[in-house]
Amino acid sequence: MLLVLLRDRGALLMGFVVPVVFFLILAEIFTSSADGELRLRLALTDEIQSPESLRLLAALEANASIERVDHAGDRETVRELVRRGTADVGLVLRADGEPLTGPPGFGPPPLLLLVDPARAVIADLLTGQLQRAYFGALPDVPLRNVIDLVGSEFTEFTPGQLAEIETGLGGMVRAAEAGAEVGFRFDDLLDRTSVVGQSASRNQVAYYAGAIAFMFLLLAAAQGAMTLIDEHESGILDRIAAGPAGPAPVMDGKFLFLAGQGLVQTTLIFAAAWLIYGVDLPGEWPGFLLVSVAAALCAAGIGLALVALCGTRARAQVMPVVVIVTVSAIGGSMVPRFFMPPWLQDLGWLTPNTWALEAYSGVFWRGAAASELLLPCILLALAGVAGLACARLAVRRMLGD
Repeated sequence: MLLVLLRDRGALLMGFVVPVVFFLILAEIFTSSADGELRLRLALTDEIQSPESLRLLAALEANASIERVDHAGDRETVRELVRRGTADVGLVLRADGEPLTGPPGFGPPPLLLLVDPARAVIADLLTGQLQRAYFGALPDVPLRNVIDLVGSEFTEFTPGQLAEIETGLGGMVRAAEAGAEVGFRFDDLLDRTSVVGQSASRNQVAYYAGAIAFMFLLLAAAQGAMTLIDEHESGILDRIAAGPAGPAPVMDGKFLFLAGQGLVQTTLIFAAAWLIYGVDLPGEWPGFLLVSVAAALCAAGIGLALVALCGTRARAQVMPVVVIVTVSAIGGSMVPRFFMPPWLQDLGWLTPNTWALEAYSGVFWRGAAASELLLPCILLALAGVAGLACARLAVRRMLGD
């Protein structure tokens, strides 16, 4: 058994390399989140424009875990950035709310979070960072509110006492600016509103429907392309290649079949999401069909290329699975991309999974227009055509050998 294992490179790879690589990818994702390295893309607008609001924004921007989306403008712009996924969460310091300096009254809170329900965990993280920034930048505000309340309702401070209070509050501000921590309870300064009409659970179902569908499209396409190896080993492909058209019709036929098979698979998954969880498949049918056709073409081409490049059944049983599982982990099919560190999110754009997920999210999550879906769909289709071309070249070389 040891000799057989040592001779089987595929078994060695699957047994001792792939598990380590897969572990490292997931460990990097979760350790980055746990260690506070998760980068929050924040869109914000300051409608108040007071010294206190500017101090608060300066404290937020000094936080290394927060990346401000620079082209945020008014409230509607912030909402649109969050809806499209350009920003993870939006923050509005609203002028139509209670004063940022309090005390809280009967109006809306001065801080408004614009949240995508499916990324509610990101909003929770930002709430913690916002609380820390508020009490770090404005440590005098809560205590000043208490002093004003006591002075107006219970007693009257003398001019000397007021001067001492102002001196003490100024000292707290200077201490906070120097890095000292001053803690107070976070009062009702924060409000949330959703940027989309669907619930968080329904958005998450739509996300994972696309994530799982595309990963299994790749796996099914690679499995279906194994007939290419069987036909080569049995001599059928060689006899077809000797004809006037060569192996091209066979490759094209397999490509179209695998693409059609993938379209049916994807439709079944989203149909289950519609019937059981209420994902609006009938209402988004045109966008779904456009993205699913592009995704199926992509998976068919990549599956054919991976199998054809292997050349033998022993390799083709292992290598495509290794590549697909690794790419799916990086591309967001297993863990949502907004949990990943920035460098891994950037790397994900090199995988077809990310483009497929962005397209499906645009259809079912963000209500994207058809023009917004064209770029990811074109890239997916081009990847499929490139995979088919690569598979053709690999088959010609295989037949030549």
